[in-house]
Amino acid sequence: MAIEHLMLQGLRNIDSLTLSPTSGVNIIYGENGSGKTSLLEAIYLLAYGRSFRTHKQKNLIQHEKDSLTVFGRMPGKQLGIERTVKGERRIKLNGEWLKSAAQLAELLPVQLLDPSIFRLLEGSPPLRRQFIDWGVFHVEQNFINDWRDMKKCLDTRNALLRQSSRKAVSEIEKEVWHSSLATLTNRITDQRRHYLSQLTPVFDEFMKRLNPELSVELRFYQGWAKDRDYMDVLNENWDTDAKQGFTQLGAQRADLKIKANGLPAIEVLSRGQQKIVVCALKLAQAACYQQHRKQPCIFLVDDLAAELDIPHRKALCGLLEELKCQVFVTAVEATQIAECWAENTQQKRFHVERGAFKAE
Repeated sequence: MAIEHLMLQGLRNIDSLTLSPTSGVNIIYGENGSGKTSLLEAIYLLAYGRSFRTHKQKNLIQHEKDSLTVFGRMPGKQLGIERTVKGERRIKLNGEWLKSAAQLAELLPVQLLDPSIFRLLEGSPPLRRQFIDWGVFHVEQNFINDWRDMKKCLDTRNALLRQSSRKAVSEIEKEVWHSSLATLTNRITDQRRHYLSQLTPVFDEFMKRLNPELSVELRFYQGWAKDRDYMDVLNENWDTDAKQGFTQLGAQRADLKIKANGLPAIEVLSRGQQKIVVCALKLAQAACYQQHRKQPCIFLVDDLAAELDIPHRKALCGLLEELKCQVFVTAVEATQIAECWAENTQQKRFHVERGAFKAE
């Protein structure tokens, strides 16, 4: 999977842009604030229907413009998205309207490495669940339907818990919803555990390549004690859950514990080591995706040089080359990263100045 042609209008400081990137490494360089990251943001928007920098779409749209558009052409498909200041979102695939942005995830698999990646270690569990579920979504065909059904069952149980303070909930009603929720939760948990069993050895190998001195362990917490039957957990915790007004244990509380020397990685690793760990996780996820789907991801790498010395930059670039990914990587100076790639790597450089891109 590679973007052959990219067009965008009205995104931040980019008035209009037409780009024909290489399927290899695209180096985007220029001064801070020139528009480098906005290009990555446009590709991310095309892949996910949202920005990785802001939740306020008005901030995405150029001042005094009513909308922004991004269009990308890939082998066999043309994808476009429009966002308006009124909050509207319109998506087209090969000229046909798409109803949901969820379909974008399958169409354009994109991995992001930017300054916010540290949140995967230091952030809350939902960020790590999202990381796991991205991978499961692309491996297990029915995962998204199971997840949606589980969410409906969970919402219903939570409503019953809140209702129980006013009137009794029948044992039959509890049994029906507990049975459905337990079945779906166990299925999702098995899918997550199976995916991580595939991801972990790839992650371990990449860590050896990036930093052989680091010993990092991935541990999956399913959301309740691993030796307990989830149906029993639901039944036994009904009263305590009712006091809280929500279901306290379950797949919605799952987490990926990342340990270094037996301690939380965020507490013992330097900033550079943390970046290596998260990059290894993202690369491993891309490798698992490629093995299953028989096509590579696209990598968006913002400020590769930050936190990494030259040997680690070269090691990271070497793994990206082996995965045969299309890469969009930013830097203030092209020389910061141009020499990190093998001599035979297909490269293309774009200089950015005040939102204007010039191919070299």
